Amino acid sequence: MSDNARLINFLHSSATIMSCLKIVRELDLPDCWVAAGIIRNSYWDHLHDIQLPPIKSDVDVIYFDPKDTRQKTEQAYEEKLRSVAPEVEAIFGNWSVKNQARMHQVNRDRPYQNCNDALQHWPETATAIAARLTNENGIELLHPFGLDDLYQKKVRPCPYFKEHKLFEFKVRQDKKRWHDRWPDLKIRI
Repeated sequence: MSDNARLINFLHSSATIMSCLKIVRELDLPDCWVAAGIIRNSYWDHLHDIQLPPIKSDVDVIYFDPKDTRQKTEQAYEEKLRSVAPEVEAIFGNWSVKNQARMHQVNRDRPYQNCNDALQHWPETATAIAARLTNENGIELLHPFGLDDLYQKKVRPCPYFKEHKLFEFKVRQDKKRWHDRWPDLKIRI
């Protein structure tokens, strides 16, 4: 089975993640994806056969729309998602909708060209993974660094973070305390 197929099959097997992908698809935002922790954490729980409720984290929804980069717009989408899918927040944590056309300013980076480019500036390779549901209910994946680190339970900085923000990567690892839940993760710098 291909790397993509393995993750796609896993996402299809999760009713909650599929519900999340369907709801986000209905927003009909440009270059829109569900990303980061909901995928990474759920898959690592699967690999570790953890049956506990998921770690509460943000449900990251990213999109790219240079025509409207107002935070107010992102907040409106978050409110809409909260109103139509409060059960997702109850399970995974707060909806967090971010237009990647403005996030370079927050992250002190050069402007991003699209969501794939933005993911290349995220902290870890296993976090820089996104999924979306097609109109035919297939799942598309976006993972500029591949899926090996996710599958092999490795936590490594993305090349950009390794070169420019390594201290922030280290601080983030200390705060996340992922080893408490997944003791066999391999953190690499």
